[in-house]
Amino acid sequence: MEMIVGVSTSFSAAHSIPGHYKCGRIHGHNFKVEVEVAGEVRDGMVMDFFDLKKEVNEIISKFDHTLINEIIEVPTSENICVHIYNELKKKGLKVVRVRVAENDDKWAEIRL
Repeated sequence: MEMIVGVSTSFSAAHSIPGHYKCGRIHGHNFKVEVEVAGEVRDGMVMDFFDLKKEVNEIISKFDHTLINEIIEVPTSENICVHIYNELKKKGLKVVRVRVAENDDKWAEIRL
């Protein structure tokens, strides 16, 4: 049986959106990241939550306390979301959702 499991974590970073009238200035967020993966239930679980969170944290640790523009040219929440999704796919995970939220009421999400 296939099932979905997920984890959430966060990081703090600064960014600016080139050419944006307001967000073109360097500013920071406490970004929240949620990831869901799908897989067959084996030995009672799809994937150990600890292992999934470790994989996600390995990717987002590159963003934590940085200027994200040094990593992603146009570091919108959408582009950060795509970056995280692509990195998780490279690790062989069957990713079904990635959400990157700048705060409680603004986010970008990939949902498959």
